[in-house]
Amino acid sequence: MRSLPAFFTESQDTIARALDLMVPAPETQGASASQVIDAMRYTLLAPSKRVRAVVVLLAADLCGHPSRALPVACAIEAIHASSLILDDLPCMDDAPLRRGRPTVHTVYGEAIALLAAFGLLNEAYRHLARSYDAPLAARLTSLCADAVGLDGLVAGQAEDVLATDATLNFETLERIHRRKTGVLFSAAATAGALTAGGSAADVAALTAYAKNLGLAFQVVDDLLDVIGTPEETGKAARHDARKTTFVSFSGVDGARELAHELCRTATLALAPFGQRAARLGELADFVAARRL
Repeated sequence: MRSLPAFFTESQDTIARALDLMVPAPETQGASASQVIDAMRYTLLAPSKRVRAVVVLLAADLCGHPSRALPVACAIEAIHASSLILDDLPCMDDAPLRRGRPTVHTVYGEAIALLAAFGLLNEAYRHLARSYDAPLAARLTSLCADAVGLDGLVAGQAEDVLATDATLNFETLERIHRRKTGVLFSAAATAGALTAGGSAADVAALTAYAKNLGLAFQVVDDLLDVIGTPEETGKAARHDARKTTFVSFSGVDGARELAHELCRTATLALAPFGQRAARLGELADFVAARRL
């Protein structure tokens, strides 16, 4: 089993501290909002890999100017956290566990969970508006809105829900997960490059990397749903049994090979950067072999 790359720890700690400041603890807010803020922080600050946020920082560093990347890394992490709350609801996947803990709706109830999801989404956009000058804020906000919207997370989640108990072809399965998972990875890489003033060629290479990395991440998620344990994954095992997944389509060995191929393709997209992209290559290696 491959563990997280060593450089992850420092980035994760930096991101966690910034997220804690982004959504202050309830005692600093009005009492009426305290349960919603508790639920937001329960998800946002839960132990996690923070892969999308780390991709933002790595992309910015690769383009030479990482100092402005942290706010959008936090915004993308908040968007991801919002999507997890919604994905776990009884009307969606009805998941009991997330990140090794009971899901938000099982702890706070469905109404507070919904408000927490919208609260996190709102905070993400507000954070962008307050952290960047107007032209860059507008560009990053548009990027994130596209990732969430009707050709992104919303579309992928809708198609995924409607596909329960249906047999899908590979093209449909890939489209669902490029939207549901891949788009936020692509947005993360693009956002990092934009904050660092990356060139159009830089953005294109990083987007191609992240597009394939994100899909590989989903393939491995499907694989771990079958071969992983709740202790390893932090989620209930075989929770996707009623859906067509990359494992039900390709088998365990086929899914693992697909993940490796996607990660190889992702790494090849980094060729213009040479050895400077070594950390993103390490991340791809981790995703291909991960068990958590």
